[in-house]
Amino acid sequence: MFGLGILRTLVGLAFLGGVVWAAFAVPLGRYTFAEHIDRIGRTPEARELIEGTRGTVAPVVEEAAGRILGERVEAPTAVAAPDIDADVAPAASPSSADETRLPGGSRGPRAR
Repeated sequence: MFGLGILRTLVGLAFLGGVVWAAFAVPLGRYTFAEHIDRIGRTPEARELIEGTRGTVAPVVEEAAGRILGERVEAPTAVAAPDIDADVAPAASPSSADETRLPGGSRGPRAR
């Protein structure tokens, strides 16, 4: 059964490849199928249709994306400084390696 599925896939891909090749290589009159489609797409009527379709579809796509992705939340551009009481001493910073040892053992000084 497994071999039949692979054979079916290969036949389908070969057929698709043949259709794509024919669309770009076999002339239908003066032009190939792909050239006909390209020329039709350049007409003012086709451009008007495309713009009208985009105007209709864009709000639907935006609404669907909003429902799928949820509400978009803007990240703050600046972080407010925390209020520090004058009578409370600040905690030691782990970035000051001379004052505080981090867990995980010591490796000695780094070579720079």
